[in-house]
Order: sequence, then C-alpha cells, then structure tokens
Amino acid sequence: MTDIHSTGIQGPILTSASDGYEKAILRVSQASVLNAGYVVFPTSISDISLAIKFALSQQPPLEIAVKGGGAHSSTASSSEGGLVVDLSKLNKVTLSADKRSVAVQGGAVWGDVYSVLAVDELVVVGGNVWFVGVGGLLTGGGYSSISGKYGLGVDNILGATVVLSDGRIVQCNKEEEPDLFWAIRGGTNQFGIVAEFVLKTHPDVPALAGALAYPGTQLAKVLEVTHNFLKIQPPSSHLVLLFTRSPPHFYPGVVILPYIQSDTGDAEKLIAPFRTEVTPVFEQVRTVPNFNAVSHGSDAAMANSPPRILNGGAMFSELWDDVAEKVFGEWKTFTETEDHKRTMVLWQFVPQAKIAEVGREETAFPVREPHYYVSVTEMHTLPESDDSAREWVTKITNFVKNANAEKSGKRLATPTNFSLGPKYNTVEDVFGDNLSRLKKIKAIYDPKKVWNKGWVIEPDFQ
Repeated sequence: MTDIHSTGIQGPILTSASDGYEKAILRVSQASVLNAGYVVFPTSISDISLAIKFALSQQPPLEIAVKGGGAHSSTASSSEGGLVVDLSKLNKVTLSADKRSVAVQGGAVWGDVYSVLAVDELVVVGGNVWFVGVGGLLTGGGYSSISGKYGLGVDNILGATVVLSDGRIVQCNKEEEPDLFWAIRGGTNQFGIVAEFVLKTHPDVPALAGALAYPGTQLAKVLEVTHNFLKIQPPSSHLVLLFTRSPPHFYPGVVILPYIQSDTGDAEKLIAPFRTEVTPVFEQVRTVPNFNAVSHGSDAAMANSPPRILNGGAMFSELWDDVAEKVFGEWKTFTETEDHKRTMVLWQFVPQAKIAEVGREETAFPVREPHYYVSVTEMHTLPESDDSAREWVTKITNFVKNANAEKSGKRLATPTNFSLGPKYNTVEDVFGDNLSRLKKIKAIYDPKKVWNKGWVIEPDFQ
C-alpha cells in the first residue's frame, strides 16, 4: 500500500504519534471528537486531490471526513481511524477588482471574511459568529442576520471550485456543471470538497445591536412585544428571543438580541417597546460599525462556555405563544441540573420574504416556505451527560416541529445545519422534496459513495 508521505502532499500530515495531533482532532465541541488515522492539512487544492486518492488506495479504503470550522456538533468533520482533510490552511480571502464578489477558500471562517471586507465597507451573507466555517454553513444553507435583505448564503454563491470523489478539480456555476452547482447549495458534504467559493458582496452599514434582559416571569409580555415587532420588522434586521441563565446566579431569564441596520430609518424607535412596554433588568444596546464587529460579539461568551456542545433546531411558520411557553418550562426544568445550566434556546426571526421568493427547485436547500427557526444550544462538561443532552435537544426540536405541523398544516424540513446528526434526522428529514434530484446527481458525481459521512445520499442510477 502507498505510504502517505510519498504521495506528494505538500501540507502537514499528522498521525496519533505526531506532535500537535490532539489539537488537530479537537472540535468546537468535545462531543464531536473522534480519533483520526491521518489528519492532512492541504496547502493547495492539489493536496486535496492527493489526499482523496491516498484514502481510496488503502485496503479497505479509508473513510474521508472534511473539516472547515469544525463547529457542527455531530461527528461529520471527524473520523474514527479514517482520514480527515483539514482545510484550515486554505483560508485565503480575495476581493475582486470591481469589489462585486469575493473568492473565499473552503477553510476560512467567517471572521477571516469579514475582517478583509470591512476595509472596503463590504459584507457577504454568512455566519453570525466569527468561528463558524464558511464551507459547512454555506453548503447547508447559510442563514445570516442580513438574510432578510439578501437571502440565504446559498442564494449568494456565484460559483465554486470543487474536488470530486475521484480527485478531479472542477469549476461549477450556473453555466458550468450546473447540476453540481445546484447540489452544493444545500446538499452539504455529499458531492465533493468545496475548495473555494465565489460570493456576492454587499454594502456593509452600521447597525443597532446588543441585548435587553428580563426575568423569566416576564416571558408573556416579552412575547407580546415581539409579536408587535414582527408585524413591522424591516428587511435589514434580525431579532433573537433567547432563553438563558446568566452567571453568577443563573436565574432563568429571557433576552432580546436585536440587530437593525441603520438604513432602516429610526432603529431606536423599533426597539423602544422592548424598553417601555416591558422593563429590562439589564440593557446594553449600541451602534456597531460593521458586521465584522457583530460577528465577534460572542467571543467572550464562547471562550468560557462548557466544552461539550450539542446543537439542534427546527423551522416554524409562526411564533406560537403556547409553544414558546411550553419550551420555556421544559428548558427551565432541564437547566436546573448543574451540568446543563448553560443550555440556551434561541428563537430566531429573520424577515421571511427574501428567502421565500426563491423557489425550492432553484437550489438544493429544501425550506422556502415563509418560516423562522429555533436553535437549541445545549452545553455541558461531563461526557456522561451526552446521552441525556441529546435526548433533550431531540425532544424539544421535535416538539416544535410537530406543534408547527399541527397548527400550520406544514411539516417543514430540518436542514443539516439544524440537525444533531443522522441518528436524529433522516435524509428525508433534512433534504425534503429535493432528495429525489439529489440522488440522481449523486449517481453522477459520487457513484461509489466516497462521501459517506453525515446524511449519506443513495445514488439513483435510473
């Protein structure tokens, strides 16, 4: 069998005997760590091809996992005994001469992108926190605080460079390899390794952002004010209703996190009811200069968070008070346990029209009906808490999903970026009505199922 060091790969190659191996297999959540046989850090796109060919040359072939930011709480970016392609050294961000687009390598995190674009007062539709990887978020959909104005991340991809399962490097866009281009915009990691994206840029503007906190006893009033805000919510805004216990006392509380760009008019007027119709016990709201500053807002909080993080989510059509109140009660009880007290629930409200105006058939992303989404971020320290944490996240997200189906008559898909993992949501759950076409494209670009991590799509050869 071929020795990996004789393959011509120029980037670092680590095994369990290498210095730095333990750091290389770390992820944002320690619950996502597996012990890889090899970790390859490509320094060129050709390194990715060589790593794939090496993995497939082994007997039996090695499982291949791809790591960008490593923020998903499943083990999709890790491998037990296989080969991890860690893209972190491929993190270059290059603004085009006309400044209308930016090329972003697949190993960049959103902080890399925003830092470069802030110099020219530009932004792209990307993650709301700096440490999330570009590739995982985009191929899974790409919600952003500015999605109400510009759509999802997948709607802002102009083209991509993809390394296929046989090592070939191809360009895809609406004219070249159009089926592949369609599939990577919502079809996650099932069609190739995206080594570079080309993204639309947009003008960045200052925004009013921050937090207003209330005791949990004020939930009903906060919900009332939130409903009124949603009736007049401008496109260039994002509102989060957060259930959290804040240190040092960890009393159950409700927090409103507004993001309102200054081009909406009087942003202060829009959030005034959250000050006057219900009284915050804490408030820190100010104008931030750009999206780069916003994306770094959670740095300190995440730096001190428990090491084991599990994320799940669900889409919902409307804010139903009884559903939110039921989740609050369940969350309050669950977080009374010491190892789960840092767990949060985030109800996220991005204006719906821009996302819904794109047809479901235009990209692989499956949810185009008007909707919002809830994110459950469970955080704990002890490995023995993993099972109860997963059970609770699944219970809450299924409750929201089922309640919405009963109330609205719509059973919305759970895209990959909102799922705990394949054990908790099937390929039918995450890809919805687009699964049939994805299967046919899988037969073209990955007929041997080389990409078999995460939600594995069966190729349809008919």
